[in-house]
Amino acid sequence: MTFSEFVISVRKKLKLSQKQLATAINVSYSTINRWENDHVVPSNLAVKSFYDFCENNFIDIPNDLL
Repeated sequence: MTFSEFVISVRKKLKLSQKQLATAINVSYSTINRWENDHVVPSNLAVKSFYDFCENNFIDIPNDLL
């Protein structure tokens, strides 16, 4: 699974819009959109924030993304 696929799956699992997910992890809507469309590689800090969000929502992070 790619990072972009994982972001999409987490967002859909939690029934969030891109804007809602962006607000939850303190990034812009366009950032989420670029992640999901694989247009940009997120910074390490952004990835950590996203993974922390996942852990707080009891979503397991695939081993191939760690």
